[in-house]
Amino acid sequence: MPMLPSFPPVLFDFGAVEALPAELAARGVNRPLVITDTGLTEHGIVARLTAAFPADAEVVVFDGIPPNPTVAGIEAAAEMYAACGCDGIVALGGGSVLDSGKALRVSVTHPGSIVDYLKDPSKITAVVAPYMTVPTTSGTGAEVTFGGGIHPEPGAHQLGIRSPHVKPDLAICDPDLTLTLPPVLTAATGMDAFGHCVEGYLSSNANAPAEAIALDGIARVMDYVERATADGSDREARSHMMMAALQGGFSIYMGLGPIHTLGHIFANSPLHHGALITASAPPVMRFYAANADDALAAKLARLRAAMGLAAGADIAAAIAAFNTRLGLSNSVRALGYPDTDPEILAGLAMEVHFNAAAPRAPDRAEYRDIIADALG
Repeated sequence: MPMLPSFPPVLFDFGAVEALPAELAARGVNRPLVITDTGLTEHGIVARLTAAFPADAEVVVFDGIPPNPTVAGIEAAAEMYAACGCDGIVALGGGSVLDSGKALRVSVTHPGSIVDYLKDPSKITAVVAPYMTVPTTSGTGAEVTFGGGIHPEPGAHQLGIRSPHVKPDLAICDPDLTLTLPPVLTAATGMDAFGHCVEGYLSSNANAPAEAIALDGIARVMDYVERATADGSDREARSHMMMAALQGGFSIYMGLGPIHTLGHIFANSPLHHGALITASAPPVMRFYAANADDALAAKLARLRAAMGLAAGADIAAAIAAFNTRLGLSNSVRALGYPDTDPEILAGLAMEVHFNAAAPRAPDRAEYRDIIADALG
């Protein structure tokens, strides 16, 4: 069994954001830069966070992070960090903001362009700015992970930032901050958490404690995502979904697989990551069902149990039906993805690092068929 991963510390509770000022002070941060997006400013979530600070606190807010993280967004945030004399970073938002914060903590402490460190993360040293995450969605798990994807420019394929030095110092998970998340984003981010748990559980990196976390996260999504989508004010459902997202983040430490490979190659578009993962899951599960050895078949049996399915049930069909009930698409093309040759996309898929942890990695011809299935 590989060494157990070291997760960042987590504060998890309704109202947990109230602890943020004290946690920053304990780490010597006197003038934090809060990075976020304009939507969270407009919906009053940023004001809820800043209200936790004393009236005389020096808190700087940058709300220019785009829906898909870009180098330009990080550079603009870094300029404000330097201009305002900030000494720490708080990321308030979904995966785009949280991943941007990881790159930002490198950008403000390392010489040269952040692109240099995206292309070669081995250059990243331990000299990084203090960094805390406050997720406002329940899906990406980026609040506790040590990697992320950044687009060099809008529409371009992501570059990865993957280093133990970008792992957040603390995650503050407050379900109160998710109560106003719209239904479609609740569903899409919830199924993103499901995808993280499934791929972490099926990973070839066997680790019993991490697998138990993943299976519990899968069960939570199956039990609560429909409730949270139907009624955003359902505090019990929101709490369970935020925990499932956190468990998905922990599961990512085990490695991902073909579902996220597809999410990665389809990411050169403005489409929501969670929606791409949701549509990509059934084709990959069909591939696994048709190509499972004894070890994978045993894991798939335990996955069925966590999902509440009967023995021998069709996992791919169950996920597709679940997506439909949530109002999510099972076709990437129906989401608006441009018509692209599956053969070209299969070539891109073969280069994605997520394949390394797949329990059964597709070859190029198999990826072509999976991609054609996902496109719909």
